Amino acid sequence: MLRLFVGIVFLALLSSGFAHPFIFSQEEDWGFYAHRKLNRLAVFTLPPGMMPLFKTEIEYLSAHAVDPDRRRYATPHEGPRHFIDLDAWGDFPYADLPRDWKTALGKYSAVYVLDRCANEQTPDTTLIYFPYIHWDEEVEKKRRSYGNYGELIEFNYQAFIDDVVFPVFYTDPWEFPLSDWRELKKMNEWLSADCHTILVEDQLSQYGILPYYLPVIQRQLTRAMERGDKARILRHAADIGHYIGDGHVPLHTTINYNGQLTGQQGIHAFWESRIPELFAEDFDLIVGKAQYIEDKEEFFWDVIVDTHLKVDSVLSIEQRLRDTYPEDAQMCFDERSFQTIQQPCREFALAYEREMNHMVERQMQKTIFAIGSLWYTAWVDAGQPNLTGEALSSDDSHLTESDSLRINYQRGSVYGREHLNE
Repeated sequence: MLRLFVGIVFLALLSSGFAHPFIFSQEEDWGFYAHRKLNRLAVFTLPPGMMPLFKTEIEYLSAHAVDPDRRRYATPHEGPRHFIDLDAWGDFPYADLPRDWKTALGKYSAVYVLDRCANEQTPDTTLIYFPYIHWDEEVEKKRRSYGNYGELIEFNYQAFIDDVVFPVFYTDPWEFPLSDWRELKKMNEWLSADCHTILVEDQLSQYGILPYYLPVIQRQLTRAMERGDKARILRHAADIGHYIGDGHVPLHTTINYNGQLTGQQGIHAFWESRIPELFAEDFDLIVGKAQYIEDKEEFFWDVIVDTHLKVDSVLSIEQRLRDTYPEDAQMCFDERSFQTIQQPCREFALAYEREMNHMVERQMQKTIFAIGSLWYTAWVDAGQPNLTGEALSSDDSHLTESDSLRINYQRGSVYGREHLNE
């Protein structure tokens, strides 16, 4: 059983500015550099049996490592897949947050009853349950929690979530007839099937679902390999490289994702875009061969929790440098693609990476190893299929989707957190 020591990685994309805003051009894909490099180098961790496809398609795997970020311009459901704010759920080891997606969704959704007989257009609403969320209750003092989760569980609530709500996760709103959860009437005798319906509202996804989504993509990659579906193998392989990269970025695991709570706006781009752009060519990114991961779900959560433990260092070291480094040597102007941009100076960025004990370099190494190991694990779980060209079915659907994503990216605005354009 492989227990990749999840300490971890980083990824990069466009981001919002710094103490003084960066000016990035979408045409340059400025912050996409690291994602592409990580996917490319992960190919060289694979065994010979996987090389006929992965080495041949290395340019695709590299270029399309950024597709999940472009997908954020096409659908509001994409953004939460790129992060999880662990500090929203309490303290390490975050025992109140279920590791199973359906269980977490049940615990952290609100439940209402709508009375359509009162007014069909604006029905009367009765709150049945609102989850206790540590950040809302203890930090923001919203005091919104209501009802008894344990009582809901006793009345078959989780089965209702599993069988009725979760299958329509991407369909909004979540409104259901009383017959879909008959036990609710036993708790509330006043309910009438003629007038009342159940409304469920997701309160989990606003704080990110990355470790819940990673197993989904891993299973999709495995199934694509089982079917010998070249288009989907490539698409899912490129995607999971992106998501596991996000999972290794400390600032993808905290509510203070861009230093906005501590007066460090722009640290996101500094850490995951500027440093690799400047120094990755000099990093030692030769890693070992990919290894099989026995427990995928445990691995994903280990990555996320371990990554989150680095948040304090990322923030505190940057703040200490800002307080002590010459102010006129922190931000520099540069010319790039006919634009003048402002960004952290090279020497200041180098000082930050050194003070972090080369964290970005070390996490890039671990990410490359993790990506390769997930690709390899999917191949083994699929029965180590033949990945030569003649053994695979193929179409151009992955290319069509990529073209559509590029158009949305160039035309539109992002759904959700701007800084997660990585």
